[in-house]
Amino acid sequence: MTGVDPIIDSLELDLIQGRARWIADLNEFFRDVRVGDTIFSLLAKGRTRNRGLFLSRFFSWTALPDYSVSLFCSDEGRAGRLTVDRLRGRIEIVSQAIEREGLHWSWLISFSDTELPASTVAFVSRYDKRELGLAVVSTSSGQTVFSNNQVGRSIGKHLGLKKLLRKLSHGNAD
Repeated sequence: MTGVDPIIDSLELDLIQGRARWIADLNEFFRDVRVGDTIFSLLAKGRTRNRGLFLSRFFSWTALPDYSVSLFCSDEGRAGRLTVDRLRGRIEIVSQAIEREGLHWSWLISFSDTELPASTVAFVSRYDKRELGLAVVSTSSGQTVFSNNQVGRSIGKHLGLKKLLRKLSHGNAD
């Protein structure tokens, strides 16, 4: 397939160009951010109300609540296999950020360049906390697993992670 860095680069570019606009207007992007003892390859922050053209702005201001949201991406390829314990550590860090920064919800995407262990896949598939959506991605096999909550399912639907992986695996990154 491909390494993690090109995927994160393409994801960031897609978000800058408005990929997740219907669910969140992510407008602050930070690379290689240390939070606690973890370095996140990408941290994006924004709000649920977007700043689009007149009609979409009117719709968002009249129909959508104005929540602070964020996206955390971690590159687990440097640390070996993505275990449940390591993922729980990332969840704890993001949960603390949710509380500390008053975020309504967040996405956490962990990329691994190895196969995903069955225990990690099962853990993510069963995860159902309302304020945090999880995704784990194996860049070697293309396997992508989302948490079983609304925020987790929105990673696949609104970020187009599987489509991005397919595009990069076929060699047309941009």
